Amino acid sequence: MDEKCCYLAVDGGNSKTEYRLLNEVGAVIAAHRGSASNHEVLSCGFDGAADILITSIEELIKSKGYTLNDVTDAVLGLAGVDYEEQALSLQQALRERGLNQSFVCNDGYLGVMAGIDSCIGICYSAGSGVTCAGINADGKRVQFGGIGVLCGDTGGGFDIAAFVYRSVYQHLFFGKPYTALKDAYFTLFDVHTPEAFLSSAARMQNEEAARQLIGLFFTAVETGDEIALRYAALAASHAADCIVAVSDALALKPSITVALSGSIMTAVAPPAYRRMIEYELYRRKGKCFTLRVNDRQPVDGAVRWVRNRNHLAIQ
Repeated sequence: MDEKCCYLAVDGGNSKTEYRLLNEVGAVIAAHRGSASNHEVLSCGFDGAADILITSIEELIKSKGYTLNDVTDAVLGLAGVDYEEQALSLQQALRERGLNQSFVCNDGYLGVMAGIDSCIGICYSAGSGVTCAGINADGKRVQFGGIGVLCGDTGGGFDIAAFVYRSVYQHLFFGKPYTALKDAYFTLFDVHTPEAFLSSAARMQNEEAARQLIGLFFTAVETGDEIALRYAALAASHAADCIVAVSDALALKPSITVALSGSIMTAVAPPAYRRMIEYELYRRKGKCFTLRVNDRQPVDGAVRWVRNRNHLAIQ
């Protein structure tokens, strides 16, 4: 066996990208965390994403004495890859930069590989955005969501933060019903007047501020704020729509495992929100689905996938 043979597993998102290097038998021998690699949020699109990915990959593999020519295969689950054409474009861009063999897909599929023992089922992921992806026993893959406002995505971090600001704005200036989000927002950002609230919109571009707003939102849900609950119900309904659509497209049979992934579902959302999704699924399909919070990182799904694809000894 070629001693220089190695493999790569990558989980790329809107805020960070996780890289794992595997040796010739499939053992993880190095890890790296890099910057965002979603071509949709980068100024240079596919080329910019490929440049970022290759730069981090070379840094990782060189630390163990490998070059790009030694990479036998790579699995990259990337946010923003919502169509096959996008996956092929990124694969071509990576090939042009020296990564000769790779498989690129939406990062939602990594949740299936990481969170479901059989690798058959659905992953509903809510992080900065939302996406829902599934794999059936024949290896067919289907994804819904992930396109943002164009397809009505609701429940992602960007959308929740915007909803909080919008709800306070509409209460202050349009006479819409009061929401506890208003007082929480004013306290969080030390805002005292409507004018100061308007100026605070600039903070929405800050990731930490957005995370804090998401926390405010779910606190309001837990304490029964009507405005927050109404949005949560809408987001839960959208999640159920996506899950059912994936299930139907793949002809999955009950009981269907749904892995809940992404920072919102695994670290922020309270159990009450997950129960709302369960209720919406029950209304549509009865007791067809079993939801479980994914306790493994999506990059672990990429590791498992590259091992399976190449029949590596370590599984």
